[in-house]
Amino acid sequence: MSEENAIDSAIATIQGYISDNQIASKRLLSYLMLFSLFVLTFVMMLFVMPLSIKAPDTLLYGIFAMFIIVFGVLMAVYRFHLNEISRSEHYKMGFLRVRVAANNHNLEGFKTEVRQALTDGAFAYTATSLIGSKDKKVESPLPGHPTSDISVILLNKLLEGMEPKKR
Repeated sequence: MSEENAIDSAIATIQGYISDNQIASKRLLSYLMLFSLFVLTFVMMLFVMPLSIKAPDTLLYGIFAMFIIVFGVLMAVYRFHLNEISRSEHYKMGFLRVRVAANNHNLEGFKTEVRQALTDGAFAYTATSLIGSKDKKVESPLPGHPTSDISVILLNKLLEGMEPKKR
């Protein structure tokens, strides 16, 4: 197998991985919407339709707590798929850069700086965090859940403001 075919095969494999993660993330998002609609419908039934037995408050609090937990876990898994898609897209671009450098090895301009610029750091991927800087003190218990991320940001700012500073 030649180098061009190996690179093309790697690009096709990564594209398949990307499409698999896209399908899984869309499916997960549809499950999340259906679950939310189901819980909303159930709660509305408890309030709108009179039952012979009044629903206790603990049942409503339990349903709300389960909804928050399941919603948070599904959002974290959805964010995982989005991160995998992002990482795979970066690697796909790296293989495309290497393919450009490999296919143009005979051209005069591709023998020095251009080839080095295309190949250096082509696969260097650093995941970025949505929460603050690298020296954060508190990490999100449910990464990807909007309220969890916002509360962690606020908590980190509060703790940062409380640190003793030299005068």
